[in-house]
Amino acid sequence: LCADHPRGSKPPVAKKQFELTYYDIRQDIIEKLPDRMFIVDFDITEDGSVENARIVDDVNIDLSETVINKVMALKFKPALQNGRPVRVRYKLPIVFK
Repeated sequence: LCADHPRGSKPPVAKKQFELTYYDIRQDIIEKLPDRMFIVDFDITEDGSVENARIVDDVNIDLSETVINKVMALKFKPALQNGRPVRVRYKLPIVFK
């Protein structure tokens, strides 16, 4: 166990890997994709759903909407503390390749 997750605690685990493809993004936005990583910040609730998603840095507003919609559709196995599900704040880095 690492220092971030004391004994009896487990971090959240995505039920399905996050995937954002060029097919998810409108053609006119693809030309304006950021050339750097950006971070989506959100809560994972006790039932594993996503709430309060936001992009930390400013990026194209149309792209932001697409990314937020994909993140809001994610489902997680919730984080555990002393064997009980707990709400946690999570940061997901996104890099376009």
